[in-house]
Amino acid sequence: MSTVISPKTIQIAKIFFKHLDKRVARPSLKAFFFAYLYVTLPKVLNHVILSIRKKKYHEVLPRVVKILLNALNPSKFPMFAAKLVAGINILEPLIYKILKRSNIGSGPVELLFLSTLVSSFISSYASFPNFQNHILTYGRYYTLDLTLLVCTRALDTAFSSVLSKYSEGTKLGKYVDGNAVLFIVSSSFIMFSWFFRPHALPPSYRKWITSAANMDQEIIDALKYLRDGTLVYGENCEHEKVLETYCEKYGVDKSQGSLILNQPLDCRTVHAFKTDSCELHALWRFARGFSFAMKIYGPLNGLMLLFPVKNQKMTQRLLYALKSAMRSSAFLGAFISFYWYGVCLARKRVLPKLFPGEPMTKWDNTYAPTAGSIACGFSSLVESVQRRKELALFVAPRALGTIIPSEPTLRNLKIESVVFSISLAVLVAYSKANPKLVRGIFGKGLKQVFSIDSYQ
Repeated sequence: MSTVISPKTIQIAKIFFKHLDKRVARPSLKAFFFAYLYVTLPKVLNHVILSIRKKKYHEVLPRVVKILLNALNPSKFPMFAAKLVAGINILEPLIYKILKRSNIGSGPVELLFLSTLVSSFISSYASFPNFQNHILTYGRYYTLDLTLLVCTRALDTAFSSVLSKYSEGTKLGKYVDGNAVLFIVSSSFIMFSWFFRPHALPPSYRKWITSAANMDQEIIDALKYLRDGTLVYGENCEHEKVLETYCEKYGVDKSQGSLILNQPLDCRTVHAFKTDSCELHALWRFARGFSFAMKIYGPLNGLMLLFPVKNQKMTQRLLYALKSAMRSSAFLGAFISFYWYGVCLARKRVLPKLFPGEPMTKWDNTYAPTAGSIACGFSSLVESVQRRKELALFVAPRALGTIIPSEPTLRNLKIESVVFSISLAVLVAYSKANPKLVRGIFGKGLKQVFSIDSYQ
C-alpha cells in the first residue's frame, strides 16, 4: 500500500528546509570559511616564503596540502566556529518563542537580544570544551588568548553601549581619550610583567617585545635580581658580578658595572655606555626602534599597494603607504624611547630628590621600571585615532592575561569555558542589536555571518 504525501506536507517540508538552509547551513558555512582562511592563510604564506628563502621548492606543495587538510579536523577552529553558529541559529527561534510566551521582555527587539544572548551562551558552552581539550595538546595559550580576546571585546562593547547613552551630547569624549587610557594601563601591566613576571606573557609575544626593546639581557637580569633580593647595592652577594660580561661586551672597565662601587649605577652604564645624557639616549633608542619597525611596517604597507583601489592614483596610495609606515614606526620608536626616558627620570632625576629617605634599590627594582611601563603607553598618542582603537584592543587581552592564573587546572578550564561563553554571547547579541558597537575584526566577522532578524 503506497503512502500518499499531501501537498500541505510537501509545502511545510519545503518551508522547513528553506528555513534550515537560510538560517543554519549558510551562516555555518560562512563561519567555517572565514575561520578556515584565518587558520590556514597565514601558515600557507609563511611556509611558502620560508621555502622560497631556503630554495626548497619541492616542499611547498606537500606542506600546503598538509596545512589545508589538517584544518579540516572536526576538533579544530573552523569546525568549532561552524558548530557554534549552527547551534546559535537552531536554538535562537526556539528560545525566542519560549521567552515570548513567558512574557519576558518589552518588545521584539529586546526579545531578540535576550534570545540571542541565551542561545549563544548555550551553544558556546556546549561546543567550547571539546575545542579547548584538543587545542591544549598544542599549548595553553591558544585557547586562553582567544578567550581573553573575546572577553575584552565583550567588555569594550558592553561599556561602549552604556557610556554612549550617558556621554551623548556631552564633551566627555572630547577631553578623555578612552582608547589612549586603555592602552596606557594595558601596556603598563604588560611591560612590568615582561621584566619581572615573563611567564605571565605568551612566549611568542614575550619574544617579540624582547626583539623590539633590544635591551641587554644582563640589565634585565640585574633588575630581576635586585627585585628578588639576590642582588643588593653595596653588598657582596650571589649575583654581584652579573654586569661584568655586560661591561666586557662594550669594552669598558668591569668596575663600571659594580653595584658595590656604584650606588646607584651611573646613567651611562644603563645607557649601554653610549652617552651620559638621558635625552640623547632616549633619541638613540627612538632611532633604533624606528629602524626596527620600518622593516616590519614598510613591507606590510608595500604589500597593500598590490591591491587596486578605485578612484585613487598610485602616487596617492604610495604616499599614504609611506606615511602610514612612518607613523607606525614612529609609534614603536616612541614606545621604546618613552620607556627608557621614564626609567631615567624615575631612578636619577625626579624620585630620589622627592623621596631621599627611600633605599636606592627601590628605584631600580620597582619604581623606575613601573615609571617606564607607564610612560611608554603615551606613545599611542603618536598614532591616528582609528589606529589608537586597534592598539588598545590589541594589548588589552594580553594585559588581562598577566593578572589571571594560566595553569590548565580543571577549575581554570571550566572558568575559561564560562567566560568565553558569556563573552561570545554578549558579542553576538550586540552584533544583532547594533553591529557598529562591536569594533574591529569581531564586528566585521559577526556582521558577515549573522544578520538582524525577528520572530513574530
